[in-house]
Amino acid sequence: MRLTNHDVIVEHINVLVKTGALPGAVFGVATATDVLAVKALGYRQLQPEQLPMTTETLFDWASLTKVVATTAITMRLLERGYFRLDDLVDRFVPGDFGGLRLRHLLTHTSGFPGWIDLTAYPKSAERIEAIANASRLYEPGHQVLYSDLNYILLGYILEHVSEETLDQLFMAEVANPLGMSKTRYLPTELTNVAATEWDAVSGHYWCGVVHDENARAAGGVSGHAGLFGTVADLLRFGQAILNPGAWLSPPTMAAWLLPRTLGISGELRAYGFQKPHPLSSAGDLMSAESVGHTGFTGTSLWVDPREGVVMALLTNRVHLGRESNAPIRLRPIFHNLVLAGLRP
Repeated sequence: MRLTNHDVIVEHINVLVKTGALPGAVFGVATATDVLAVKALGYRQLQPEQLPMTTETLFDWASLTKVVATTAITMRLLERGYFRLDDLVDRFVPGDFGGLRLRHLLTHTSGFPGWIDLTAYPKSAERIEAIANASRLYEPGHQVLYSDLNYILLGYILEHVSEETLDQLFMAEVANPLGMSKTRYLPTELTNVAATEWDAVSGHYWCGVVHDENARAAGGVSGHAGLFGTVADLLRFGQAILNPGAWLSPPTMAAWLLPRTLGISGELRAYGFQKPHPLSSAGDLMSAESVGHTGFTGTSLWVDPREGVVMALLTNRVHLGRESNAPIRLRPIFHNLVLAGLRP
């Protein structure tokens, strides 16, 4: 397979960079076996000096952590009998969680609010208690409401059942098996990292330190955010989804990608992943089999198993401030361009 409109995609992103709507971007397109395109454009940092983006630039993946780390680890441990997805949450962590089950966390149907401030609670026990005491907006299973709390809690459950830390689990269950050599929590190689938002307290741009406040207060390792990685590693993760049996068994992979919130109010979701729907970033040409996710910092991954293609788009959106929305419109257009340009 080949990508026939590579130059059109480059020019579209370059316009955003040249007009100041976007500091920079790296995109990648791959099939199950081959990388069709990888391109870096613009700058990984604008202030205090301009530093060019490269294909090896590390990005704060933000909420891509939810699928690349936490959901992926969940599916790996599921295969080895650590739990069932219908197990009650209070089987694993203390607190009054009512009828809340693991599958509710995975599909954002827990009823938790989207966010609460946990920065005053660095310890896991304190965070679990705060989440347990958070007001429920809906009964479990009655509404899809995207919430970081689901994945913060799920991360602690994974640590409990495995007796390992989440960063250790990620390396053992995801990064090492898939050859994602540059991706990790708490990066130590900081010479080529995309800067995120200006921090008025410290007087510098966050760079190599997780942007999400709740994850940062937890020491940088959390179930909802914290991973840093490159476009090449993100493509490797997507390729693993296109190769069931090589990393996860075919039944596990199939179960992972099925739509799980049909008939429930809110967006359509699989375990962890979004499914294409009118308000998603998938675009207009993605097949119903597709899955994807985005990150607040400007990151995105979509995989279309029917077309056999992985599409990764990494931007440093919040380097210009949280109100910068150029990548939000760019994502569906990027996916449309890729899918329209694929040829045998």
